Amino acid sequence: MMRIMAAALGLTLGMVSTAWAQRAERTVDQPIVRSLNWFSYVAAEDIRAACRPGGRNRVRLIYNALWEEQVRAYELFLQPDGTAGLKIGVLADQAPATTVSSITIGELGDITAPWRMRRGQRLLTAAQAGDLMAALQASAAFGPPRDGLRLPDNDFWWTVASCRDGVWGFQAYHYPTDRFANVKFAEKLFSFDNVGVAVNRPRILEPAELRRDPNLRPGRERADRWMLVVGKDGLRAR
Repeated sequence: MMRIMAAALGLTLGMVSTAWAQRAERTVDQPIVRSLNWFSYVAAEDIRAACRPGGRNRVRLIYNALWEEQVRAYELFLQPDGTAGLKIGVLADQAPATTVSSITIGELGDITAPWRMRRGQRLLTAAQAGDLMAALQASAAFGPPRDGLRLPDNDFWWTVASCRDGVWGFQAYHYPTDRFANVKFAEKLFSFDNVGVAVNRPRILEPAELRRDPNLRPGRERADRWMLVVGKDGLRAR
C-alpha cells in the first residue's frame, strides 16, 4: 500500500511530515495528500532529523512571494574552510489551479512539478559566506520564532531553518510586520542569486483572508489555499 501511495504522490522523501497546514478560519486541517512534501520541506524535517554534533552545517531559506506568483528556495551548505555552497530554486507564475499536491521533494531539496523550478548554484567565498551568516545573525534568523505566527500562502514571508554545530534553529518573518522589516539577509542573498527571474518584491495588499474567494463557504476553500502556523522552535504540528 505504501509503495502505491508513494508512486501516486511522487514522493521522494523517506520521512512523513509532521508539519500540517491550517485553514484561514483557524481550524486544523491535516494536509494528507496535498501538502505532505511541501510543508515538510518548509519545516525542514530532514535537516532537523539529521542535526547532531559533527553533522553538516546547513541553512534552508524559503521566500514565499505569494504562492501563485513566486517562491524562492535557498540551500546553504557551510564548509569547514568557511566557504559555502549555495543552491537556488525559483518557482514562478504558478497557475491559480495549481495545488501544492503537485510538489514533490527529492534529495537535497529537489523541487519538481509539471513545471520545474528554475535552478542556479554558487560557491561562496569565505568572506561572502561570512557576510551572509553575519546578516542572518543580525536578523535573529536562528531563532527563536514568534509562537503562533501565521503564514498564509497568499502573503509575503520568509522562513529560515538551520543546523549549526548540531544546534537546530528556526525563524519566520511575515510581511509587513516589524519582524519582516528586521530582515538583514535578503538583499545579500538576492545578490548571490544567479537565476534569471526577477525577485517579486513585497507590496502592500489587503489582508490575506480578504483575498480568498468570497463565494466559497467556510471550510470549502480552494485546495491550493493553505496556511502555516509557527510554533516555539519550528512549524507547529497538529
